[in-house]
Amino acid sequence: MEISLVPIRESPKDAALVLSWALALWGDHFPNYSPQDWTDFYTNSVRANYQSWEGEGQELVFIAKHGTETVGTISLVDFDELEEFRHLKPWIAAFIVNPELRGEGIGTQILTLLEEKALSLGIRVLHLWTEDQSAFYNKRGYQPLVSSKLGNLDIDVMQKDLSH
Repeated sequence: MEISLVPIRESPKDAALVLSWALALWGDHFPNYSPQDWTDFYTNSVRANYQSWEGEGQELVFIAKHGTETVGTISLVDFDELEEFRHLKPWIAAFIVNPELRGEGIGTQILTLLEEKALSLGIRVLHLWTEDQSAFYNKRGYQPLVSSKLGNLDIDVMQKDLSH
């Protein structure tokens, strides 16, 4: 299945769909991030500059498409809600594969496409945190930095050097 990533501003009709996925997965699950924050995140990213990486406060949301079908979403953001790791930039965030299509290799394709996009923007290192997908990311070259807490959640903070 050939996947492409398009900025959410080029596919705004998909914003409601990916928002529904995010709310189903994480709606009020994360400390200090409400359902309204999720809505604002997807709404504001429609106005972002997708041509360059400026960093400070930037949130780029990409829709993963197979033809006209929306198969996932992934974001590149300046800062994720881990205050103690604010010095690490940028972050992969809000990575979701359509729940009906999981296990078909789509996630790997989406992640690879985002890494290619990051490189094209001059980004050499990516960060992320995960509650339960460390093995997935490790298999794709992400190295653990530290295990930490986000509220009641146990998380692993990981990074990948894209220049290798």
